[in-house]
Amino acid sequence: MKAVTTEQMRELDRRTIAAGTPGEELMERAGFAVAKAAIEFLKRRDSRQVLLFAGKGNNGGDAIVAARHLAAAGCHPTLVLMERRDERPAGVAVVEWPDELPEADVIIDGLLGTGLTGEVREPYASAIQWINTQRAPVVAIDVPSGLGTTTCVRAEVTVTMGLPKIDLLQPAAADYIGRIEVADIGLDTDVESDIEMIIGADIVLPERRRSAHKGDFGHLLIIAGSEGYTGAPVIAAQAAARAGAGLVTLAVPKEIYPIVAGTCPPEVMPRPLTFEQVPPGFDAVAIGPGLGQKPEVQKMIWRFLSSSPVPMVVDADALNAVAMAPAALKKLPVPVVLTPHPGEMARLVSKSAKEVQTNRWEVAKHFAQEYGVVLALKGAGTVVTDKSGKLWINSTGNPGMARGGMGDALTGIIGALLARGMPALEAARAGVFVHGLAGDLAAEKHGERAMLATDLIESLGVAWHIEAD
Repeated sequence: MKAVTTEQMRELDRRTIAAGTPGEELMERAGFAVAKAAIEFLKRRDSRQVLLFAGKGNNGGDAIVAARHLAAAGCHPTLVLMERRDERPAGVAVVEWPDELPEADVIIDGLLGTGLTGEVREPYASAIQWINTQRAPVVAIDVPSGLGTTTCVRAEVTVTMGLPKIDLLQPAAADYIGRIEVADIGLDTDVESDIEMIIGADIVLPERRRSAHKGDFGHLLIIAGSEGYTGAPVIAAQAAARAGAGLVTLAVPKEIYPIVAGTCPPEVMPRPLTFEQVPPGFDAVAIGPGLGQKPEVQKMIWRFLSSSPVPMVVDADALNAVAMAPAALKKLPVPVVLTPHPGEMARLVSKSAKEVQTNRWEVAKHFAQEYGVVLALKGAGTVVTDKSGKLWINSTGNPGMARGGMGDALTGIIGALLARGMPALEAARAGVFVHGLAGDLAAEKHGERAMLATDLIESLGVAWHIEAD
């Protein structure tokens, strides 16, 4: 789904209205979408108290419409006006900031929109600070108020209208936007953009025909593991099996083969790593998790990279080997997907992790263009890019995924998709989306603090089902 700038969004608004859809109708649809998002939170609570903060702009108008819809749905909305407005919906309590406010089960932020310039001024700054002290979840309208300033609402959900705004996808926004929901309110969406948000509708998986057999879904070879790192290869293999690969072979060093063979799932075929080139019979290779950084291992990794006849996903210690001579990527004969975290990306580009995080999009884009690879730079809002220079920003995932084993699972998922015949870019985009979605499902079940990589893998079945719908 294409992402747009504030200026592009204003032009789409103007074109939609000029084509015959009144602005009032767009506001009605937007307010309904916001009310619907609030009701989803209220379903989990006994009470139905909602506070709606309305500023003077269109976001405030959306909040007023949402209050009316919430009242009609049997909720108890209280509208907090920051400026004097004439609208007084039936069934809605109306107060003015900073009157004493009731406790709320949900707060709706309709204070400020995309037209903000400079820092947030009073009384809006005080209202934002008050909202951020409350325990109730916050639904932001279009963008969290104050986004890009030092005074910003922290939302749990941002309901953005028509198309996602590029500012919402920027790394600096990650701590404020929560989950992004894009509301279709009938806006013209015909626009050019080199930045897109990955959503389920963008993912097209290979068909699984009823007459198919395991050979139709690819054979993935995973090369991983070393002494002390026996979990990484098993996690990658488990994820690959759950991601639909017809066959998964897990090759590990002879020293750890007995351990891995006793712990990997029965659907996976373990074998000692006794070969120096990719054997025939495989459709894709995943290499790197837990291999270690010994000089002889790095030489082995390059032998596999330079000789593989099939697409590869390169992660972890294989990325550290690549960092020693990234220019050699240009000579690789097959499509390659690199999946670095910020520290690994820093080594690839000879920068600090802080420099990478400060400029994630440009760092990723420049590297993929220079070396002709598909790159998935992991982290909040994983960015996928290739030699075209376009950017795809992932919309799924949560902080609970910031723990060991999650990257190994992603490697297995992308490897399985490559083995099934998906082009490298599509495999990377689908892999990061479904990986994040499975992480969200695991967080719902176990909580962000307690979820594990194995919980994410167990959630892949439901994630594939949701994506297919």
